[in-house]
Amino acid sequence: MRATVWRVIAPGLLLALLVGWYAWPEPEKPTVPVEQARQRIEAELADVAGAFHPGLQWAEARYEGDPDLTGFCGTSGCKKTGRADMLARQAARVRIASKRDQEPLDTVQALWTGKGYSVDRGKGAVQVKGSEVELWFAVGVNGCADLQVSVANVTDISDDKGNGFGQGPLDYAAQCATVDDPYWSH
Repeated sequence: MRATVWRVIAPGLLLALLVGWYAWPEPEKPTVPVEQARQRIEAELADVAGAFHPGLQWAEARYEGDPDLTGFCGTSGCKKTGRADMLARQAARVRIASKRDQEPLDTVQALWTGKGYSVDRGKGAVQVKGSEVELWFAVGVNGCADLQVSVANVTDISDDKGNGFGQGPLDYAAQCATVDDPYWSH
């Protein structure tokens, strides 16, 4: 009889612990105000742009938000937490020649390493993953240089349709690699 009771109670107890762990609220960390996040992103974009000599022309940045959701999305239990990630994407208008594609990666890697970030480098991209800021820079086979900066835990200002952070052109990369430069493009 004891074994039967234990077989019934143990799975129920385990299920209750799992549900409680999932539903237990995390301690609230303060969110980053939207303007402060935007200033941090703009500073990172400006630092990368200023690192190139000769300089690259950059298209207008596109800002987006990714609201943090809780619960089981796809059902009525999914709701916004009041936090979001703010992301900016920007493309260089100058085409980077294939023989120069490693030089911009070296430049950005040196910049971010100099700031104290731990930089991961792949064949065509460098990135920084952190708790609050993530940075990514890549040069594509088409000569397009692309930069992304995101800040986590931003105060969510989006509406129910996800609008709120959007600013800049929807197709931020439309002008990527459209300008021929005497140094970078040859």
